Amino acid sequence: MKAADVNRIWERIAGVILASAVLVNLLLVFVVIPELTKGLRPLYNQESFQDGYDLIAANLADGHGYRFYPDTAETVMREPGYPVVLAGLRRVFGPGFEEVKIANVCFALMTAWILMYLGGKLVAPGKLALLVPAFFLIHPGTVIAESRGGVEILFGALLTLFMLAVYKAIETEKWSTYLLAGYVLGFTVLVRSTPIIFAAFLLVYVWVAERRRTRLSKICRNAGVMVMAMISVLSPWIIRNYALTGRFIPTASVLGVSAQAGQYICTNLTLHRRWVDLDRAAGKERERLAEAAGYRLRGGYYQVFYSTIDEITFSNYLLSNVVERYREKPWLCLKCIAYNVVNLWCAGKTWSSTAISAGIQFPYLGFALAGVIIRIRERRFRSIGPIVLLIVYTVAVYAPILAQARYSVPLVPFVSLLASIGLVGVWRVSKRDTPISDGESASWRIQQGTATTTRGCAGA
Repeated sequence: MKAADVNRIWERIAGVILASAVLVNLLLVFVVIPELTKGLRPLYNQESFQDGYDLIAANLADGHGYRFYPDTAETVMREPGYPVVLAGLRRVFGPGFEEVKIANVCFALMTAWILMYLGGKLVAPGKLALLVPAFFLIHPGTVIAESRGGVEILFGALLTLFMLAVYKAIETEKWSTYLLAGYVLGFTVLVRSTPIIFAAFLLVYVWVAERRRTRLSKICRNAGVMVMAMISVLSPWIIRNYALTGRFIPTASVLGVSAQAGQYICTNLTLHRRWVDLDRAAGKERERLAEAAGYRLRGGYYQVFYSTIDEITFSNYLLSNVVERYREKPWLCLKCIAYNVVNLWCAGKTWSSTAISAGIQFPYLGFALAGVIIRIRERRFRSIGPIVLLIVYTVAVYAPILAQARYSVPLVPFVSLLASIGLVGVWRVSKRDTPISDGESASWRIQQGTATTTRGCAGA
């Protein structure tokens, strides 16, 4: 059979795989998971809200302001993006949960559509690119995140949109495309603040990768435009926080809580103690510390205060304690960083769920690593450089603080893309076929381009 015929067969198979992935995803979210979780304890019930976003949204929708409870102070513990989305759904459809799942599915399908476009540019032309959204949609992390009221699906969709904007900006080198990327980054940070300083790392990357064809002054100008656009989107939140507290708070005040939980879990983790039990114990320890310090609060995993200043002060106190202990015991800091690098991909509530997560994530990561190696050997690492940078950056942000498997769900789109490169590359090697080059990304100079100058950069 000719190679062209084999390619056509695999393209048809890729189309079937994507259609099947969409169908399986919808069945799992709306049929299988609701049936499986009926009557289960809250620990195992996936159909629930996470991290108190629904409490803030309910108060917003009911006109009580941005707070967890009507009688507590306004909070800065959570970025406003997701609570605003939930509040909008609540105002339009009422306090149901089904609408939240439908919104999650819409965000997931939006992510899949962007991945299909990116896959055609970075993985392979034609229908083989359909493997990328298929891998994303059938990933259990995606399905579970769609089934609950958490920030992961929306955050992942915005991250994917931001990465598309980054590729377009690097391709065109125009300040206007960097402006657009900055606006998307701003809305992404409003949902979760993890990528707030990513622009600085992107500046360094673009200078290294594009220095032969772009002046440093132009690169700095474009990076500055991106940052200013991001700040303009964040400015209402920053102004609100300053008016409320008199302090510059561009993100949220949860850092101290996360750092304390991460250190507590890392210090006390054993094979006989479940992750979820240690996480709850960390919450009780925080509550004990807050009460001992004389704060007025409502207890629980997250301590909710009757003063916004108290909320910020207590979070800073927790963070300073964590930093001080790491200074006293540097080996503990290294141990926690090593744990969190692994925990980000597979840590679940129990050891059994952790094992299941590892069995799913590591094959994805293995093919993703193969994809990176293939692009390096082909001297086309620049085609995936921004994606690899974002993954490494995200891991570095979580590593010294707190990490668990659900934090990696927003990275599943990018891991799926790299894994698709690895899978296609391994298949082509097994068939002794040549790598795709013609038409793969002729319009995207960042990948290989048509100009001689761009080819020189790619070879570098």
